[in-house]
Amino acid sequence: MTIVWNAQRVSEGLAEIQSARLEVLTNIKTMLDRYNAVDRSLRFYDLILGDWVERYLHLVYVVRQDYSLTLCRVQKDENLTDAMTICPSGDTAEFFAAYRTLPALMLSVLQSLSSRDSIDVADYEVSIHNSVKARSRERFNSLFFKLVSNSSNSRVLFVKPFSGRTPKTWLSAMFKWRKWATHDDLDFKFSVRVKVDSIWRRQNVGELPVGASLSATANAILSLFLPVCAVEGLAKMTSLVNRAKPRRFDVVYSAQALWTHFAFKLLIANWCEQGTKLHYHQHGGWYGLDEIHVGEQYESRVADVYYTWGWNRGQDNLRFLPPAIPRLRERDKFFDSMICFDQPQQVYRLQYFPLPGTLQNMYDQTADFVRTRVSDKELRIRLFPGDYGSKQKEAILRVDSNAMFDNSQQIFSQYSQSRIVFHNYLGTSWLETLGNNIPTICFFDKDAYRFRSDAKNLLDDLVKVGILHLSGSSAATMANAVEGEIDSWWLSQPVQSARRNFVSKFANFSSDWQEIWRQTFEQSLKSIHGS
Repeated sequence: MTIVWNAQRVSEGLAEIQSARLEVLTNIKTMLDRYNAVDRSLRFYDLILGDWVERYLHLVYVVRQDYSLTLCRVQKDENLTDAMTICPSGDTAEFFAAYRTLPALMLSVLQSLSSRDSIDVADYEVSIHNSVKARSRERFNSLFFKLVSNSSNSRVLFVKPFSGRTPKTWLSAMFKWRKWATHDDLDFKFSVRVKVDSIWRRQNVGELPVGASLSATANAILSLFLPVCAVEGLAKMTSLVNRAKPRRFDVVYSAQALWTHFAFKLLIANWCEQGTKLHYHQHGGWYGLDEIHVGEQYESRVADVYYTWGWNRGQDNLRFLPPAIPRLRERDKFFDSMICFDQPQQVYRLQYFPLPGTLQNMYDQTADFVRTRVSDKELRIRLFPGDYGSKQKEAILRVDSNAMFDNSQQIFSQYSQSRIVFHNYLGTSWLETLGNNIPTICFFDKDAYRFRSDAKNLLDDLVKVGILHLSGSSAATMANAVEGEIDSWWLSQPVQSARRNFVSKFANFSSDWQEIWRQTFEQSLKSIHGS
């Protein structure tokens, strides 16, 4: 029977994963310290592999839920050979990109181990390259940053401070801050070629007793899945990265680089051991709202200072800082927009959003919205970036064969030309439109989400004024009701009051973000050196 990954299931999984994380990370430290003859801090390994540990544990947990190991002993796949061969991922980005094939591989490993069959590791050479590559436009921007910055005296390094293209507002900020800050996404080229240590990996495979805990299961097969960059290639990569970027900064800021950018993580892990302060920033939705959010926990745990979009959980290292966003230009409103979410049919991480079992509900709600909405204004549907199949698009086309799908514009440009923006999920985009005071209506499946208690009253207020809806048809009915008077509804006192109260905690954007950032980082530098 297929599992319905609703909010209750996700909560159960996240709780078990949380209890296993530290034990697995501690085991990684023991294994890699011994392998490389070093004694690194636990934070060092959390910085370079904390994201990988989370995804790895999610993978082990999901496979254990979908397939009982007891049944696997009896019903072992007849197509499996007596000895299966593992090819470890070169780096963390490669591991994450393989989310479609990893569940079957993990199942095969657990079946083999529980059946006492041998598991082999491929004996081959692996080439590891920088997982971050600059596009042509970003290379031009990189040259600009080098020309305007006083790199020899800069004390703050910005690395991947936002997603997508560099906004013009950021270029002007870096010019103003050139005396104390520089921007470098660390997209330098490198190549490390190492041979997989198949003997070490096989020797470190443990036994898997019946009823083993999540942490015991994960630790038993850890050596088979650890990326080569963190084992065989770690020493060479450390030397190479340190030579490429020899000057250490007082403060390093990022909002994107902790996920998959291994060169960044390796550099900052070494620098933090020497006194550099890591300032990290919330980079999207769900943070602060979800009852449990793995990304938020990881990022705030490893950062010396963690910036949010307004919320605080009482942690000493949490600060408020509005995100760097493009400037929204006032434009004629040519169309309405609907921003859609999607996910693969395989569960590659547990989070409170539509997953297999609730994804179809989101597709149905979206189709209901398109069917029910009545308007002369064109609706431009923006599908979620990525290859997740065609089920969502097909569901929409079944109710409107003339539906218009358009991902051609930059999303902030699309916002600025939209009369109203609809969202079929509660992620990043609805916070961007609410925070920028753009008329917004959202619908979502309550079975897929679970919010923290301090957010519930604010969310309930958004429901009362018609911003939030629990079905696509309800959202469309609301859109029809305000069709001729969107501004009158949106600018009314109840709507704006509910919006302001919510965004002050969860989407506290500011057009004056450059000045706020300047003051924040100058104060941080003063606190470091006392001057």
